[in-house]
Amino acid sequence: MKKILAITFVFILTTLSFTSESPSESFVLSIVPQHPEGFFVEFTSIGYSFSNAEVSTQPLFDVIGAFNLKLRYYPTNWIVINNETYLWDPFFINKAYLGENIDPNYQMYILLNMTHVHSNFFISPIVVRPFVQTGLVGVFNPGLEYVTVLVGRGFLSAGILATENMEIFSTIEGGMLINVWQSANTPDDWESIVNEARQKSLYATARAGFIWYYDRYSGLELGYRLILHGADSPLRFIQGYSFTDYIYNYFSALYYANPDDPRINIPFITTDYYLSFTTKF
Repeated sequence: MKKILAITFVFILTTLSFTSESPSESFVLSIVPQHPEGFFVEFTSIGYSFSNAEVSTQPLFDVIGAFNLKLRYYPTNWIVINNETYLWDPFFINKAYLGENIDPNYQMYILLNMTHVHSNFFISPIVVRPFVQTGLVGVFNPGLEYVTVLVGRGFLSAGILATENMEIFSTIEGGMLINVWQSANTPDDWESIVNEARQKSLYATARAGFIWYYDRYSGLELGYRLILHGADSPLRFIQGYSFTDYIYNYFSALYYANPDDPRINIPFITTDYYLSFTTKF
């Protein structure tokens, strides 16, 4: 039943996104716009833009062995489909820079693929911004032994424009484990084990506040977040979408693992009220 509801939710959001009319001129998109056609260079990435698509990579990650590729497709100006893939060799630094010989029995690779669809549309006077993402994480070795986990999450944000580039918003986010695959022989009750893991992974959060979009590429978000469901879900440590959220999740995981340790309260970073400068997708 939950799978059916999730698929229906994604279908409705995607349909609304593709069928909604173009936003008005005063509407500020929460999507990083496509680069002009041709090669482009940014602080951390280089790429090529053509037609309605872009392909890029972040060479700085290659230095540590996290070889990566990003594909972005813009069906319209207010919809973006983003796919990022990372292939990380944890022993790359040891092999490439320290000249160590790694025992093939210990060699492993980590594959991470993240795909999201983000869109914007306007139902006067409300701005609606749905986001749906899947995350695939696989760990494997040259002997083709593997463990792969698929996670789905998303949010639905609704806001009212206070000015042309200031929005008062509220957001509901949720996610859960979708499936687990492995090369080893699974026990007879494997499906029951996975179903139980799905139940325990389900989480839901909410946030509300203000967003100021100050240019075509970024904005400032000031808000407050709280957990609605799944306080013990391991996936709540991947909630959010900004660098501030990643720091918050890191400290939250530390507190969860070591509840007796003193809490570090950095205003607007490790607290439930937060400030973020990365609000565009």
